[in-house]
Amino acid sequence: MIYNAEDGLFNAINDWAHKFFSPETYDCRLCHFTYGLTGMLKPWKAFLERQPFPTMFYHRPDFRRAFPEFAEMKLPLILVEHGKRAEILLTAEEIAETGGLEPLIARVQTRLDVWSAALA
Repeated sequence: MIYNAEDGLFNAINDWAHKFFSPETYDCRLCHFTYGLTGMLKPWKAFLERQPFPTMFYHRPDFRRAFPEFAEMKLPLILVEHGKRAEILLTAEEIAETGGLEPLIARVQTRLDVWSAALA
């Protein structure tokens, strides 16, 4: 999971305030759909915990260092890794198109199912 946000305490406070005062203008749809004002939303957390693989979270700077081949992609993104290969599971546009948490979970699960079947 790659957020369209900077890391650090000051940035987290700024993001919280932005989501509180003007949530519809917040740049990161992944954050918008999966986090409330008090943290990660329970349905999203439960969905991630049900997955048979670990989930990693990145902010812009860490992601661009870890995956320079995707550095120019519009964020947020959801990637999957298999071995040393990473693939885009959902683009920023596809995340935004879902419109909310439940459709996002459904889309991610569908894409994961297709991706897993292709590996089999």
